[in-house]
Amino acid sequence: MGACLSDERGGKQAIGTGSNHMHTTNHGNGQVYNDAIDHFYRARGLQPLFSHLELSLSATKLRDRDIFSKSDPMAVVYMKKRDGTLLELGRTEVILNSLSPSWIIKIPIVYNFEIVQHLEFRIYDIDTKFYYTPVKDLDLSKQDFLGEASCVLSEVNASNQAM
Repeated sequence: MGACLSDERGGKQAIGTGSNHMHTTNHGNGQVYNDAIDHFYRARGLQPLFSHLELSLSATKLRDRDIFSKSDPMAVVYMKKRDGTLLELGRTEVILNSLSPSWIIKIPIVYNFEIVQHLEFRIYDIDTKFYYTPVKDLDLSKQDFLGEASCVLSEVNASNQAM
């Protein structure tokens, strides 16, 4: 009876930690998701309590903060944690001279059905002297703030399901 839930590798294969082909994802929101767990649910015809999503972002009618050209916007996505602090999930690329950008970079996120996940989207106009700085290294306090929006991730997922 001592080995009823184990295999010769000590049960590590069953939870996905003992194999190199298992994939574990940490999306920065304090929860780690494992492909083995996802497979466990799906193999039994059950829906897991989470879903991997990618957010595609666009904006219209942004403020023009540049003098000789249009704004160069970049979007930053945050998730509000339980203690109220914001956790940055990702940044888009900078779109040059656009007041209605459609960013190419998608922001990966895990939608957890049991948790209300508050999102904040902030848009910044990136100054020309920072064009050759990688977006992850940009100091947002040195950029012009263009605006923000917020929502709950379940609203985004529900509107996506309706399409």
